[in-house]
Amino acid sequence: MKKLIVLSALACLGVSTYAADGAALYKKCAVCHGAKAEKMYLNKVPALNSLTSAERLQYMKEYSEGKRNAYGQGAIMKINLKGLTEDDFKAIEAYIETLK
Repeated sequence: MKKLIVLSALACLGVSTYAADGAALYKKCAVCHGAKAEKMYLNKVPALNSLTSAERLQYMKEYSEGKRNAYGQGAIMKINLKGLTEDDFKAIEAYIETLK
């Protein structure tokens, strides 16, 4: 039982650390998407907090690979996501989830 409690505590610590890293990474995103992921960029792009976790992760990946150009934002998103890893995307996603 003690092992289970310790493992649970460690798992929670990992999630909060992940979200903290995501907070630092998200600062760049907040310029267009809002501090709480609530802004509709150019009144066209849906607010990030209105999308599902899976959608946000998929869109970040597609934008970073140049496979998505929704609302003509593909080029700028590819530049903004350059150098970020899938773990970075997950950290950003974990942080956005804390904003709800």
